[in-house]
Amino acid sequence: MSFTDDDLNAIAGLFHLAGRLKTLKRQGWIDRGVDQPESVADHSWRLALMALLISRRSEGIDPERAVTLALVHDLPEAIVGDITPFDDRLKDDPDRARLFHELPEYSQQADIAKTDAERRAIRELTADLPDDLGILLIDAWEEYETGQTPEARLVRQLDKLETWLQALEYQSADPNLVIESFRKGTERDLTDATLFELMRAISNRQCDE
Repeated sequence: MSFTDDDLNAIAGLFHLAGRLKTLKRQGWIDRGVDQPESVADHSWRLALMALLISRRSEGIDPERAVTLALVHDLPEAIVGDITPFDDRLKDDPDRARLFHELPEYSQQADIAKTDAERRAIRELTADLPDDLGILLIDAWEEYETGQTPEARLVRQLDKLETWLQALEYQSADPNLVIESFRKGTERDLTDATLFELMRAISNRQCDE
């Protein structure tokens, strides 16, 4: 292990900024009025665990890479916050119950703006890191964002599944919680047959409890 003092200072700075995700509450749960909603770091932790286990049984998937993508995918939110597909619509439409029954979709303009903001953020977060470490994080975020590798496609689907699981857990505590948009979004984005069966298992287990 070989780091200069500057390297260590830069890494310590990144760790400090990343720590913001431990207290940054996920906006989708705030919008729905969830009491004590999870943080972005909470979500990323369980997603990483899911990526570790599912990737070990998935042909052609590198488990280490899958876990890396899961850990890094929301890192820019330490700077830009948690942007959701409903942000703009909530400004104009007070009927939250109706909105949260709809399929979550970013407008093209909102999607481009979100990607651009997060791309700037990941570069800001890594600007002072040693080149190899900065490239590691930037490349992992870009890989997840574009979804062109088997690992990225797997983790992007698991991201939906983790959120669906969390939605069911919150609804078990509050039966009036509207989570239909999460179900629709997950069913739309799952393309792997095994993951679709995992969604069924998750849903059935929650119904049994």
